[in-house]
Amino acid sequence: MQVLNKYDKEQLVIELHGQGKTIRQIAAAAHLSFSDIGSIIRRTDGQDGEAGVETKDMKDKTRETKALFLFSNGKKPIDVAIELDLTASEVHEMQEEFWALNGLYDLAFVYNEVKAYLPSFLKLFHCLKKHKMLSEKNISDILRYVGNDLPQLTDRIQCLRNDVIDLEDKKRNLLNELIIWNAQLSDLGRAIDLKNQQLKRMGK
Repeated sequence: MQVLNKYDKEQLVIELHGQGKTIRQIAAAAHLSFSDIGSIIRRTDGQDGEAGVETKDMKDKTRETKALFLFSNGKKPIDVAIELDLTASEVHEMQEEFWALNGLYDLAFVYNEVKAYLPSFLKLFHCLKKHKMLSEKNISDILRYVGNDLPQLTDRIQCLRNDVIDLEDKKRNLLNELIIWNAQLSDLGRAIDLKNQQLKRMGK
């Protein structure tokens, strides 16, 4: 297997970037970090190190490079999709690449991990923010609670729910018995009244 020197790796990055490869694909092929790849791409694309500074004509650039440039100028994903005629998945992939190139590796990783559950995570975040529970201590307590106590509490809650269901069944059965007893008492009361009437007539 050929070992590439620094120059060869830079040329490989430039070539793959020109082919529209993503930063992950380039990193896998060139065995370079995202930050090193980002530096090479920015230098190749004619950026002087500041996001959004265009020193070369963008017309001849790939859609990936144009997308990165639009993101660097504060464009929203939907704006990038419309302007470059990209699908949602393509825009998301390029946005992750933009984050990675700007050193936001954790953000790109976290987004890729939780994007299917993002609405729920945002609800949780806003709930914690509303109750002022975003401190390191609060989050540590929550994680400890979730990791240790939550499974036991979940089982306990399920047991309590089963108990409630049993009690509701018993309550319904008792109500049915009470209805039957009331009906029997009413019948008995009517029988007693009838008997008393008969005794009165016999006494006369």
